[in-house]
Amino acid sequence: MTTVTVSSKGQIVIPKKLREMLGLITGNKLKVFQENKKIILVAEPEVKPSELFVSASPHAVDKALKTSRKIDEAKIKGLLHDLGIK
Repeated sequence: MTTVTVSSKGQIVIPKKLREMLGLITGNKLKVFQENKKIILVAEPEVKPSELFVSASPHAVDKALKTSRKIDEAKIKGLLHDLGIK
């Protein structure tokens, strides 16, 4: 265990060895939690835009929309049937 010192601004330095082990680099964000008398730091995962979005051809988008509409229409028909509406 390593001891760190809190600065007059409330800042601490995460030891280099620990930063390297965790892959922390400048600009990474940490979530801070308190549990009893403990301070817990959790690194937020670095998410790249390419990991959030998928590129799809117009054909694939059309197919997905048609499939979604069919599913929605079937649900609506089932609901109307259950309500006794034709």
